Amino acid sequence: MDDRAKAEELFARWTRSFADIPRASGKEVVQLRDSGRKVVLIDVRSTAEMEVSVLPGAIGADEFGRRYRSSPEEYHDAVLIPYCTIGFRSGLFCRRLLAGEFGPPAADVRNGEGVVLWSFDVGAFEGGARALHVYGSEWDVAAAGFETVRFGARGHLAGALRLIVSLLRLVRSRLARFVLAGR
Repeated sequence: MDDRAKAEELFARWTRSFADIPRASGKEVVQLRDSGRKVVLIDVRSTAEMEVSVLPGAIGADEFGRRYRSSPEEYHDAVLIPYCTIGFRSGLFCRRLLAGEFGPPAADVRNGEGVVLWSFDVGAFEGGARALHVYGSEWDVAAAGFETVRFGARGHLAGALRLIVSLLRLVRSRLARFVLAGR
């Protein structure tokens, strides 16, 4: 199995629980932008991961959250595409967007395939970066010509804590909806 096929298999395995959320490949992102659609790429990875490389024009999740909360109307016709390494953390962020955690639930949310598949399909990162953070050895299947960077033990612990916080935020937003619906 070649590296691209391995990356596809990883995406499929890690995003099974998000099968109800449309997927956005790198090629689709480019096509949407070329067609004139407003596409907002939301990088949900850690700052350390983003320091290695980001997708062109992407904004971090925290910055996006601040912008969305203050001006949700700015995004009413946008295609919101969170992404991470391979689609799991971005799938969680999609759920938060759809649950209305940042304001009105977003209308067009798609789970980005992540930096690994982007390296195969588009290959262009912000500033011409030729490295990408692959989180761990399991995801170390980037396209030829890309250097991969992984977390050490400390980075994995920090990443696990961020994932737990994200899950707790999702649970909180769902509980809030449930409580409000019962009133």
